[in-house]
Amino acid sequence: MIDELVKLANTMDKAGITAKDWHPKLKVLPKVSDKSPCIRVWLTADGHVKDVESILPDLAAQLRKYEPDNGRSLPGLNVRPLYRLVRPDGENKKIVKEIEADLKKGAFDWAPFTHEEDDFWEKTRDGLTRCFGSVRDTLESVCGANLNEGETLKKFFMAVKNIDVTQFQSEYATAIKRKVETGEMPFSLMCYFVSDARKRKEDSDSKATVPKFSIFLDIEDYENYPVAHPKTIARLNELLSDHDDTQPAVSDAEEKDAYGLDSTQKEDKFPGVTLSFLGGVILRSQAKTIPAQRRYHLCESDTFPVGAETRKRIKSALEWVADPERDGSTYGVAGDKELLFAYPRVLPEKKIPVAKMFGAQGNSAYAKEETFERLSATVIHQLYGLATSTGNNELEIFSLRKMDKARTKVVYYRNITLALLDEAAKAWQTGCRNIPSLSIRDWSEKKEQEKPHPVPVESEAIFPIKLHGCMNAIWKQDGNQAGKVKTFTPTDGLKLLLEDSETMVSYMLESFMQHGQGYFVALCRSTGRGKVAPMHDKKIYPGILGLLLFKSGERKEFYMKKSAFLLGRFLRVSDEVHRLYCEVVRKKELPPELCGSSLLIGMQDAPAMAMSQLCMRAAPYVKWAKGGADKAGKDKLVGYWLKQWEGIADQLHVLEWPKRLRPEERAQVFLGYLASFPKKEQLVSPDTSGSEPKGETK
Repeated sequence: MIDELVKLANTMDKAGITAKDWHPKLKVLPKVSDKSPCIRVWLTADGHVKDVESILPDLAAQLRKYEPDNGRSLPGLNVRPLYRLVRPDGENKKIVKEIEADLKKGAFDWAPFTHEEDDFWEKTRDGLTRCFGSVRDTLESVCGANLNEGETLKKFFMAVKNIDVTQFQSEYATAIKRKVETGEMPFSLMCYFVSDARKRKEDSDSKATVPKFSIFLDIEDYENYPVAHPKTIARLNELLSDHDDTQPAVSDAEEKDAYGLDSTQKEDKFPGVTLSFLGGVILRSQAKTIPAQRRYHLCESDTFPVGAETRKRIKSALEWVADPERDGSTYGVAGDKELLFAYPRVLPEKKIPVAKMFGAQGNSAYAKEETFERLSATVIHQLYGLATSTGNNELEIFSLRKMDKARTKVVYYRNITLALLDEAAKAWQTGCRNIPSLSIRDWSEKKEQEKPHPVPVESEAIFPIKLHGCMNAIWKQDGNQAGKVKTFTPTDGLKLLLEDSETMVSYMLESFMQHGQGYFVALCRSTGRGKVAPMHDKKIYPGILGLLLFKSGERKEFYMKKSAFLLGRFLRVSDEVHRLYCEVVRKKELPPELCGSSLLIGMQDAPAMAMSQLCMRAAPYVKWAKGGADKAGKDKLVGYWLKQWEGIADQLHVLEWPKRLRPEERAQVFLGYLASFPKKEQLVSPDTSGSEPKGETK
């Protein structure tokens, strides 16, 4: 991680960007949401609770708290809900709904909460005693000499000094209760429910997870700005940075660190950085206390000396690049506990959504029109313009993943020129379009005075970072998702985009056909029956097949003439004839499975045997179609599908069939089944049930 951040710091220096140098003990607040609010507690000058209110997420993201040790901080700190109630398993949701209903009516009795047998806030009071005592004393001693008379922080320290913890609990509980009753704050701030077994675990295990949320102390008698304001937090950072609480060791003037800077403090512990999504990040996790890292008698500064100046630069660089203001441009959320960083070697004045182009995002949601095709074209055009004016066209990409509570690791790094990125993006789009026109449909969007109706699905290119979500999903043949595995990671999509690896592509295709087989079977069966398949992401899944086939060297111009694709096409024609037979002879009563789609699985294991079974099963329907029986006005349509049947059969007759289908051939079978038929020969039967017209093209 050090090397990647040094490169970023050098890029920032060239751009003249000076990042905010936050004191290492000033940590960001936990992420704020409706379920996890941050509560501002207004204090009077004598330390009493005046009122409480919720802090908006945008403001909370700009605030910080002084945290010398875990669990001890000011002015922000974490507290538990006021009460914990034990209830039998399965009753919790019901009880919460009943309580919320009583609160709205003003008929709720708080007595059971205020007379709980165990004192659930005991540990919270112990933490508050330390925060209001030793943490406040330390912070005031650091800032006190430079504080101006009457400024907000000086008044704040005096108010906190006057707090009585027991009285604070009582006044805080009263204020929270009042806000909960009026519906301004969630009920979870007051109490939560646990089973008896869970209660025993929480009481016996100090590491058991207990609900907590953030509060932020403020004073009503502030000067210019309250404590919960970016200006006041910046002032606190200035006071902490100006205080020289450690004397750096004197080093040899000729001794330099790994980057040619002063090696002072190379033996010290690296500073930590708190990011809004990953939480605490240690810039270097090597430690002599770990046997595996000291076995060669070289560890920490002995292997790679990094001085105080370099440490300061990389800390500031990481905080700058991961600032919420640059969400979607220089960084974005790639997956569970993983952030993607991407930026040009020459930083632009205006934001370019580079990270968002790859599919990484955080708080910024994607608009409907923001597809990979449009975003990549826009971003690359802007980067070309930047390169024209600066002469540099390289892009730095790296990804950080939280491996566990203590370790954060660089799991991907890539430096790429703009020309190669442009080529890779175009190849990605071409790959996702490496499929025939499909006859897949979905429901239209709901509009006023218009009922949803089936509409053709237009295929879209998936964002590279989002590819792993589809690759890891396991589907059942009924169209329901059975769960997810962790086979692929977000950066595997980047590797597929930017690198050429036949082994990786082969493994991806094999895994996708194994995990996604149920999805495509259900999609084919619904399509063959003229129904709208209930699965989601129908715009994306077929395109992934096309992409993996493209990366395998299979182009649609050629694989559409191969036996695997034609076998899938033949199954679809069989289902169309079978469905017409049921509409006419059986009065639209369709069996659970049509003859063609029922053999999709068997076709992949033994094509010849599956075709033999198909010929036997479809014989009555083909005989009916060729006969002169009354077809209730569908003679031309029946003739059309018989012509398709004969044409595909003639092609299959001269081709060599594989004994067992490989992953790429299995993909071709599904695409062959879902492919639409020539529009110029299209014949559509009356559609009275909202089902798909026969032979409809995209």
